[in-house]
Amino acid sequence: MPSPVHKAFARAAAVAVPLALTILLAPAAAPAGAASVATWDKVAQCESSGNWSYNQPGHPYYGGLQFLKSTWDAFGGRQYAAYPHQATKEQQIRIAEKVLAAQGQGAWPTCGPAAGLGGDPAVPYPDEPPTPQPNMANLTRVGDITGDGVPDLLAVERATGDLYRYSGPSYSGGSRVKTGTGWNAMSSITGVGDVTGDGVADVVAVDASNGNLYRYSGPNYNGATKVQIGTGWDAMANITGVGDITGDGVPDLLAVERATGDLYRYSGPSYSGGSRVKTGTGWNAMSSITGVGDVTGDGVADVVAVDASNGNLYRYSGPNYNGATKVQIGTGWDAMANITGVGDITGDGVPDLLAVEKATGHLYRYSGPSFQGGTARVRIGTSW
Repeated sequence: MPSPVHKAFARAAAVAVPLALTILLAPAAAPAGAASVATWDKVAQCESSGNWSYNQPGHPYYGGLQFLKSTWDAFGGRQYAAYPHQATKEQQIRIAEKVLAAQGQGAWPTCGPAAGLGGDPAVPYPDEPPTPQPNMANLTRVGDITGDGVPDLLAVERATGDLYRYSGPSYSGGSRVKTGTGWNAMSSITGVGDVTGDGVADVVAVDASNGNLYRYSGPNYNGATKVQIGTGWDAMANITGVGDITGDGVPDLLAVERATGDLYRYSGPSYSGGSRVKTGTGWNAMSSITGVGDVTGDGVADVVAVDASNGNLYRYSGPNYNGATKVQIGTGWDAMANITGVGDITGDGVPDLLAVEKATGHLYRYSGPSFQGGTARVRIGTSW
């Protein structure tokens, strides 16, 4: 039997065909518009051996149904997650239903017909759950902007692209202040610390249209403070600030190279390719990576990451962040999105984490160093 990757390569081109062209090339029969969950399970078993978190180095096909990123985006997948493998099974099927309705089972030319996709009229999820409003994306810490001694948070409203600052420790809607517009054009946003030396944390972001990296200065983070500092950053994923690892007084960045899964450290203030140092491999197996501050007390910032294959949460110690420093500290984190280290909110001297529960849109604070559920997890917001 061909491997899932081989079948994905044969199929994915059909999914990526523009809709207008697909209509011209499609057979006369109208595309099937729906299929049962059981049938989608058969398609996924054929495409990815049923691995709904499928994400392999060097292959641009993601999730159980092997979406191209461009297809996922074109059919609205970003309402759920940036990449298909980061979304739940239900969410992947909901987007697949839209592809099926537009292009028919030929979007999966081998696995679709084999699973009977075109002959199953069932609706897998009759009632679309309401999307929490406002639905925020790209949560990132920016330190204490307001001067109240508590770290603040930036987040982008998906529906409008507006950038908002939320004040801690509650990060409630009543504390939010709009600081910018057009931020849904940026594919990755992360607080990186004070790069410019003005005492206020800066933000770096990648323009989704061209891959350019930009630095924005606080506290407003508007277009007037925007400075281009790099190119080709669309080749990188899970960009996160980790503070000053190199000891030169300037914050550093970590990022994963999509094609190889290698983890690189970039030195500020330029974050140029010439400053990058490879610090790890196999990091494209992780669906979410965030700098969390010094959890272990060794004076170097740590990183936490979620394994896409099992939802386990791992802590990696710096400055190398390799497998030798990997410690499992939690399970079930594939149920969470927008995971971000936000600094010490609780005042116990240990960094905390924020994360949004995908099923409910609730915002939770997790206390370090364990970041476990139970008493360490506190709900602090809704409709995120």
